[in-house]
Amino acid sequence: MYNTWKMKKQQRKSKVGHRVVIILGSLFFMAMAGELITAKFLPQKTFRLAYSEAINCFKSDKTLLFTLKPNCTLQFENYDTGETVSAKTNNMGYRGEDFQPEKNANEKRILVEGDSFVLGFGVSDNDVFTKVLEEKLGGGTRVINAGYKGGFGPDGYYLHLKNEGMNLAPDLTIFSIFVYNDFTDMTDSDWLGSGKNGEPQRIVSNKIRVDEIGYLLPLSVPYVYRLPILRNSHLAILSFDGLKALQAKVKHYYDRIYFKIFKPQFPSGEASDSNFLGTYFSNCLFGEICHRKAFHLYQDMMSVIRASRDLTKSKAIDGNDNFLILIIPADFQIYDDVMDKYKTDTGIPYHPWEIEDPNPQRRLRELFDSEGIKYIDLLPLMRLSRERLYFKKDGHFNREGHAFSATVVYNWIREYYGNLSSR
Repeated sequence: MYNTWKMKKQQRKSKVGHRVVIILGSLFFMAMAGELITAKFLPQKTFRLAYSEAINCFKSDKTLLFTLKPNCTLQFENYDTGETVSAKTNNMGYRGEDFQPEKNANEKRILVEGDSFVLGFGVSDNDVFTKVLEEKLGGGTRVINAGYKGGFGPDGYYLHLKNEGMNLAPDLTIFSIFVYNDFTDMTDSDWLGSGKNGEPQRIVSNKIRVDEIGYLLPLSVPYVYRLPILRNSHLAILSFDGLKALQAKVKHYYDRIYFKIFKPQFPSGEASDSNFLGTYFSNCLFGEICHRKAFHLYQDMMSVIRASRDLTKSKAIDGNDNFLILIIPADFQIYDDVMDKYKTDTGIPYHPWEIEDPNPQRRLRELFDSEGIKYIDLLPLMRLSRERLYFKKDGHFNREGHAFSATVVYNWIREYYGNLSSR
């Protein structure tokens, strides 16, 4: 009888074991089938693919988040056609043709500081804004593309200008500001030291690092990319991104409910519409009221702009500052078919393309006017253009956007700095 009971117990264990094997096997085959289907019909940017497409032309710098290597080939994607566009940094790490630090006799120079807009993501060497501007100005004026030479944000542009840019003896410095992320990019860096305008003497990143090959890597890697078995799985990345999107949507509705119930007070008045849902930063930049938690965005921006203007003025022979701000708008301020790219940013106002005189452009113009800082605001001019000036699938200028911007700047130079043009 004991043996019979023991045999039945072993049989039950065996059945349980078989069931576990069947369940695990079924889950494995379901996961494999899901992976194959996802890879075929909904391919994701796996770690292997992202790494192969990433730019490896970055290098560490003592005072900046990063800078660019000299003589390095960059691979961009044309975001509308999907084609690969190649570019090359020159002997000094700038996009464009080789040149020497010392000016030639009678040579004029324009230095353009900025991020990926200036560097020209997605367009060829001949189509990038700085090259088009140089051709319009004619021989004798070199336009130096300092995109990414100072990192992502205006604090880096200033430090590059201070430590290297002014050594190139520019006759005019153009300091570009992309309104969507140039403000917030500065929050990803820690400022060390302080000048008379509050500007940093050195910045270190709290988000990224440059590896030994020249890739930019996040300091905090998302969980899905930490395990080799997951980071190259289309199904795992699709699931991870889906959970992130769900989390963002839940937060969006939580913010809406919280706002309706508690009606939080703001320093300049009471919030009354959707501009104040979501991040403080986007609320401050694009909304009508700037919360005190985010107002430092404007303060930080103005500190590096004042320092940059003062720097150019101190180096100028004629006593002028020879300094121009180029305000680059976000595509959602112009077009009504791009908001899907920004659906998780609930701080952007409804129908931003319909706002006649939006922020942050209006606030920036008021600040610049009060301090006599020269600027070009591209938004009203771009709204009048019948051409598509941005990639539809990405927020950067396309070929037409670079040509348009170069024409606007060229016309301004002809009017105010005619000596820089031979035409």
